[in-house]
Amino acid sequence: MTDTRGTIYEVMDIMIKQKALVLSVFSSLMLWLFLLMPTTAEAVNIIEYKDVLSDSGPSEQSNHTLSFTLNTDLSPGSTIEVTPPAGFTVVSTSTFAERNIELYVNGTPRVSGVTASPGVDQVDITTGSPGFIRYTLAPDGNISSGSRIEFRIGNHTSNSLAPVTSYSTSTGTTTSPGDLEGITNSPDLGRHDVKVEVFDGSLVANANFVIFLNEKIIVPNVDTTELIPPYRFNPAPTSSVGGTTLNVEISLETDELAVCRYATGADVAYGSMTNTFSNTGLIYHSTVVSVVPASTATFYVRCIDDEGNFNIDDFLIQFVVNDVPTGSSTSDGVEDGDGSGTGNSGTGDGAGGGGTTGESDGEEPLVGGSSGTGGSGGGGGGGGGGNTGSTAGGGFESTDAPYRSGDGRVVISGYAYPNSDVGIIVDGNFFDTTRSNSSGAYSITLDEIARGVYTFGVYATDASKVRSSTFSTSFTVSGARTSALSNINVSPSIKVTPDPVDPGQSVTFSGYALPNSIVTLENGRVNKTPSQTLVVNADSSGKWSTTESTSGFSVDTYQVRAKSQQTDGQSTQYSKYTFYGVGRTADTPLNADLNRDGKVNLIDFSILLFWWNGTGGDSDPPADINSDGTVSLTDFSILLFNWTG
Repeated sequence: MTDTRGTIYEVMDIMIKQKALVLSVFSSLMLWLFLLMPTTAEAVNIIEYKDVLSDSGPSEQSNHTLSFTLNTDLSPGSTIEVTPPAGFTVVSTSTFAERNIELYVNGTPRVSGVTASPGVDQVDITTGSPGFIRYTLAPDGNISSGSRIEFRIGNHTSNSLAPVTSYSTSTGTTTSPGDLEGITNSPDLGRHDVKVEVFDGSLVANANFVIFLNEKIIVPNVDTTELIPPYRFNPAPTSSVGGTTLNVEISLETDELAVCRYATGADVAYGSMTNTFSNTGLIYHSTVVSVVPASTATFYVRCIDDEGNFNIDDFLIQFVVNDVPTGSSTSDGVEDGDGSGTGNSGTGDGAGGGGTTGESDGEEPLVGGSSGTGGSGGGGGGGGGGNTGSTAGGGFESTDAPYRSGDGRVVISGYAYPNSDVGIIVDGNFFDTTRSNSSGAYSITLDEIARGVYTFGVYATDASKVRSSTFSTSFTVSGARTSALSNINVSPSIKVTPDPVDPGQSVTFSGYALPNSIVTLENGRVNKTPSQTLVVNADSSGKWSTTESTSGFSVDTYQVRAKSQQTDGQSTQYSKYTFYGVGRTADTPLNADLNRDGKVNLIDFSILLFWWNGTGGDSDPPADINSDGTVSLTDFSILLFNWTG
């Protein structure tokens, strides 16, 4: 018989050792679970907590988003204190400040600043390694138990400053830096604990938010440069222009900053194109081109962005130039005057002394001699006798006009709000108004205008008597011709009610736009990147309205602007900003007041001349008043329009 006791003892010994191993592993697991478990107070008052890093690499700067549910009420003046782990650093720089600390309660951001006040929490930042952040509730603020908390530290708060890139055809691309991530990671890999403590007179909740730092995965020799060339859209004009037109403004838009060129033949490479749009470098591009009557005008456009990506295909701007209209011109004016005496150029049969000589170009004099006839001018007869002539030589008016008289004609047309008054400005001076029809279309003719360069402005007044921004464009008028400025579409009008608005109260934006269009609004604090984009539909009369909450808005001056786009029709550029106040009266800047002294005078004119033909540099407010990329006649016209002396 075989003795099996030895085998049995060996098996039992193995089982005992395995059991001891299992108990050891179990004990170790329990120890780790014990170490990782929060204390009893933490489990009661802070649950479902985590910290999300934007960058978990060692020694990298990172944003922190601490999320948790608070299981206790907090009274006004309570504090939330965050202490980064050892080896971490709260950065000390002007690009990380109180605006980069933000507390969300149940998805709604609270208002905060450097000092606590009614409705405003207080933020204190202690920089260094590891540093320290304290958030104190306002004297009238509290948080209820069960609230979901999100505590943001870094450049992902709603008030953070984003980088701003501008493009100039003369200076190239300029980027103003934005805010940084607020905390620099430790150089040590592995686990780290972020300590969060909540005080309401005494410590009422605390937790260690566990984070891990990992080696970053690096993919060598990979170029992340963007490779997509500009997208081109919205060409103009697209239909036809009058047969007497010799010069037309063509335009298009791109989805990014770009410089656009054009050719009159197809398949010309961008680098070989010799014609550059006179207004380019941003997203709206325009230039004035010559056209020939009774022809189809076609221009082939290609653009390049600030990373060197250029179009390899043609984008067409194509329209028809009509035939020259038939008919006979009017006869020349009579040279002889009708007063008495002997004029230097004309004679008459009335009583009186000699008349005043008319100039050959017909521009002066505008009045006759003391008793004689007005002299002949460049075509028309002199004025009647008496103390003054009734008209100047050459058919020029004796009354003042916003432009010198001549033999040119400009027809301005486009779309505004249905059945609204549309005003025309020439070089900053009011010319006349016309009325748009039920579809918003309008047209107005400036007749007998002398050749030269003019800045034309167009605005509309809506049914609520709110005036729109003025659309301004400079144009060269040729003599004895009709020039057409088409697609001059008026931006939406904006009214803000109430103004000022109390923080947390609802504010209504309303106005008029192109009929049956989509109105897009950009809203935010003044001189900041817009933090809110709103979309609303305008009805058949152009009327639109939207109401928004100001919950989370700081006490400050805010600005809103709008543009409109019909689904299959016309579109507008953004309006100028309308300013309103939250918690106080708005501090409305006067864009043409370049030195911020409350007046528009020779000092502002000197500043404008200093930046002439440049981008306006870092002047604040911008010397480039209309923000088209160049300080030019358009900006000078706006300055004149706002002149106070």
